[in-house]
Amino acid sequence: MKTAVHITHEAVQKIGGIGSVIAGLATSPSYNSYYDRTIMYGPLFNSEGNPSSRLGKDGVVLYSGIDNYDVEKFTHIFSPIEKKYGVGIVYGKRIIANETDPNNSNETDIILIHVNNMRTDQTDKLKFILWENYGIESNRYDDWDYEQYIRIAVPYADIISALSSKDDELTHFSHEYMGMACCLKIESEKKKGKFKNHRTVFYAHEVSTSRSIAENLPGHDISFYGVMKNPELTGRSMESVFGDRSDYYRNELVKRSSQLDGIFAVSRLIAEEIKFLNPETDDKKISVVYNGIFLKKTDSDSKKASRETLKKYCKTLFNYEPDLIFTHVTRLVSSKGLWRDVMLLEELDEIMIREGVSGFYILLSTLIGTGRPSSEIVKMEKEYGWPVLHKEGWPDLVGMELEVYDMMNRFNARSRSVKAVFINQFGFNRHSTGNRIPENAQWLDLRAGSDAEFGMSVYEPFGIAQIETVQFGGIAVMSDACGCAGLIEPEFASNKSSFHIIDFTSDAKDMDMGELLSLNNDSRRSIERNMLKNEAQQIFEKIKLAADENKMEKNLAMSQKLSFRIDWDHIVSKNIIPAVKKLFR
Repeated sequence: MKTAVHITHEAVQKIGGIGSVIAGLATSPSYNSYYDRTIMYGPLFNSEGNPSSRLGKDGVVLYSGIDNYDVEKFTHIFSPIEKKYGVGIVYGKRIIANETDPNNSNETDIILIHVNNMRTDQTDKLKFILWENYGIESNRYDDWDYEQYIRIAVPYADIISALSSKDDELTHFSHEYMGMACCLKIESEKKKGKFKNHRTVFYAHEVSTSRSIAENLPGHDISFYGVMKNPELTGRSMESVFGDRSDYYRNELVKRSSQLDGIFAVSRLIAEEIKFLNPETDDKKISVVYNGIFLKKTDSDSKKASRETLKKYCKTLFNYEPDLIFTHVTRLVSSKGLWRDVMLLEELDEIMIREGVSGFYILLSTLIGTGRPSSEIVKMEKEYGWPVLHKEGWPDLVGMELEVYDMMNRFNARSRSVKAVFINQFGFNRHSTGNRIPENAQWLDLRAGSDAEFGMSVYEPFGIAQIETVQFGGIAVMSDACGCAGLIEPEFASNKSSFHIIDFTSDAKDMDMGELLSLNNDSRRSIERNMLKNEAQQIFEKIKLAADENKMEKNLAMSQKLSFRIDWDHIVSKNIIPAVKKLFR
């Protein structure tokens, strides 16, 4: 039996990109023709509540040691492990569904570990192994995030052994740093002659150290990737340039990915960052395995209906129907470079004034991942006109949301052809986002109805959201810091009007290392603004083409045809399964 074990913080709930990747993998026919079984493994974040609901709305609990709950007599398997390590085990099944086709789903095993009361002697044993074999000094880190992912690794080998036979082939996927301790535990057992049919993989959705550097440098991606491309860099590591990061536990865990059997990098950028972080990493271990999109077949009538829904929403909010529609659906983090959206909108506004066309920009992003209560959204609509107008404080603007609204507000005060709305709420329907949304609105309208999805991030390992509009005939406007640029550029070479990649680091080619590292906010913003001013006309022409209803049917047919090349199953069969097979040769 071939089994895939995915170690992740998104074992129960899809929080971000990793959840989408796992859904793409687990519902791919190519994945399921190779793997007989999928196991999800992670920490139990909350021990309160009903035992039967611990695995989420799509999960069925079969055993819970913390609740003395056992539906199918698993006590004899899990109870000895729980007693040995002082943990609680929750085990069951979970349905993972394809995001665009609910009928395409996969039932997976799921294991969550309650580690709050774990025996310290058992934890200390693993920490000693990590220090002795891999040089990880756990005593330096007092962060619970580090501690819980060390603790779930303590019983990991025993649990996996209990659920598999010695002849099974197992692939252990550490999604980012979270599963590294589990995989290193397996590697230490392999050195003893155990787990011969097991392979460990670091699934690099990002490089944590790269993100922390790129987000915090005043020059952001211009400095960071400018350094990576600089000829002066030859032979130097990330820490030799940007300083020692050994006090950052994620850095230390990710660096040990070189000890695993394989490293799956979600883009060529990430593969280069892995080598930059740890030049000793064997090139042969690194495989570039791009992410995919969930392909949805559609026609021009459906696309036009989605555009009409967004136009109607603009009419309700701003009293006009736009000619062009821009969207940005994203997590609200600094790496998304949202100020670049405003800079580009300012340039487009000037062009559109001259051209006599209007535009509507929708930013859907929030710090509240679970969403605000529907009743609060309706109340804010009635009281002060949310989401056009916002107020500081819960249930409205919190944290970084205030800064984003300030940018949108200042833009709207000056713009004449384009207006922007900031929806700080997840979802796009009346239940989630208020009564001002057209009655038939749905999430898909934001994708199918958009003429352009913005995504000019300063750090974006892949960027699934950036290219989701492409299959519907919209264009992806992205920075060269987006890993997906390396996928879409060759696959859509015959239809370059489907995307526009902005190389913000082009000016960095003339800078030396000292200039790159000392780049300040003002200088970086000047580079960004000049770059967007130079690119804006070309971007406008592509967006106008995407919005041309006379050419929409032809454009859509071409986009749907080419998008097959970036569909999850195509990606899995072309890149991921071959990379897995290579591990077992």
